Amino acid sequence: MKDKYRPRLSVEITEEQHKQLQRLIPWGVEKQLFSVIIDDVIRLIEKHGQIFIAAALEKAIKLEDYSSFKLEEKDGDH
Repeated sequence: MKDKYRPRLSVEITEEQHKQLQRLIPWGVEKQLFSVIIDDVIRLIEKHGQIFIAAALEKAIKLEDYSSFKLEEKDGDH
């Protein structure tokens, strides 16, 4: 049988980031957690394009600013 192709995301992180992730994320949850985060990032890039990427890279917005949680709409948001 031929194996099903499964794309992977590989990014370099610092040793300290790796240690913290191992300590803080329960065993077996990492893939699920990052999958949710990736879905949010894709959705926001589709909605806002390069502006979202620039804001994230400049740390003008943080993860909690673009989470999947359903928030009440602010005046003028639709």
